[in-house]
Amino acid sequence: MRNPKTASSSRSFMAIAAALLAVGAFCLAGPAVAQTAPKPGAVDSSPLPAPPSAAQPQATQPAPAQAQAPTPDPGASAAPAPQQSADAANATLGPPPADPGSPDELTVAPKAEAFVQGEASWDDALKTIRDAQKKVKDALDAAGIKIAGRPLTRFVKTGDDKFNYEIGYPIEPPTGQPRLPPDVKLGTTPSGAAVRFTHHGSYDDIDGTYEAITVDLDAKGIEVNDAFLEEYLNDVSDPSDADLEVYIYVFKK
Repeated sequence: MRNPKTASSSRSFMAIAAALLAVGAFCLAGPAVAQTAPKPGAVDSSPLPAPPSAAQPQATQPAPAQAQAPTPDPGASAAPAPQQSADAANATLGPPPADPGSPDELTVAPKAEAFVQGEASWDDALKTIRDAQKKVKDALDAAGIKIAGRPLTRFVKTGDDKFNYEIGYPIEPPTGQPRLPPDVKLGTTPSGAAVRFTHHGSYDDIDGTYEAITVDLDAKGIEVNDAFLEEYLNDVSDPSDADLEVYIYVFKK
């Protein structure tokens, strides 16, 4: 993403990252990798069919109404499973904020995660993020590993033109040794006491949200670790699409 406020290609977001690293002037620090841990899956059970009536009359009259009651459908007990899976895949690192317009403080529990690492240009930020998400998701599907949350981008290092990242998904802990491509790593998501901000708007305009984060943390005197994390609530791929929703987490010292 180019910075619309300057003639150069440097993002104002980079200025925010620099401000985050200067703890004396601003409390927010630059991104670094945090570590994380797993979330158990859920088990479903189905009811047994009702036993037949012991006092059943001879076949001279219709069977009693209770004997005609439908027995449980064995397939029906499996119906909740897809819903649970969909809910798990859309889970966020914390419950929705009471007021998305205001930052909230929460404790983030660790989850198992699969991710890829790399470097990209700010001009291609959202495309890089979406391509990396697809790569991880395809690898997880092929390995039979279930996704257990919304996709994440952890910014490891930032510069004027480029950034280093870890992009992936929370997952249900795999059993055994899953077969994954060499560049798809297993680890844990960041965890601990955090302040969460909500960005609703295009990815091109996310710099403004980071400016607000810097001002808010500085005004409150909150010191944070050198890490920040983006969690994407929907799958918008156009950086100018105003429907994008992102949670941004910064972790307290």
